[in-house]
Amino acid sequence: MEFSRKVVVFCVAGALALAVAGCGNDVTYASQKDLNDKKYATVGLDYQDVEDAAKTAVASMLQSSDFQQLQGKKVIQVADVINDTMQHFDTEQLTQMVLQTLKDKVQDKFYVTRVAGSQSNQDKTIEQSRKLRDNAEFNQETTQEKGTLRAPDLSLSGKVIQRNARVSSSKQRIDYIFILRLVSIKSGLELWSREFPITKLGSNKAVSW
Repeated sequence: MEFSRKVVVFCVAGALALAVAGCGNDVTYASQKDLNDKKYATVGLDYQDVEDAAKTAVASMLQSSDFQQLQGKKVIQVADVINDTMQHFDTEQLTQMVLQTLKDKVQDKFYVTRVAGSQSNQDKTIEQSRKLRDNAEFNQETTQEKGTLRAPDLSLSGKVIQRNARVSSSKQRIDYIFILRLVSIKSGLELWSREFPITKLGSNKAVSW
């Protein structure tokens, strides 16, 4: 019995020590200045990289003569953005930032549809709500009538590529290339496209995924 009590006391003491150690971690928020100065840059793709790519993409798009000549408020669908990197990178974050930045800059220029496009960008409830027309449990005057969905005019798609190369005995170069394009669905013509490279140097021991 005495041995059992000692074991219990030891386990409780160990748990308390871990809890205190966890609470004592020196955790702080990175300031916006630190983020802008890339003070905490990593060899992998981080939020700052995605944000920079999105802002650069929108600035380029707005300067495009074809984009400037678009008449009326257009509907954009988000097609597939392929992740060809060695890390678990959510491409939806990139497209969402591009679309949000566009809205902030030219909110009267376009809408975003969540019916068409890649599966990850579709809102399933829109399609499911249409099935309520045949359900007798629902007041049919409150269901959505046919012919109300608006088809997209433009398609936003792209790809993110990663290339690693050793540049010395201790350093490696990592190139991330964001490729985005805007296509007219009616004509099939590419209205705008551009590559946005982000290059980083790091230790050969660093892992970029």
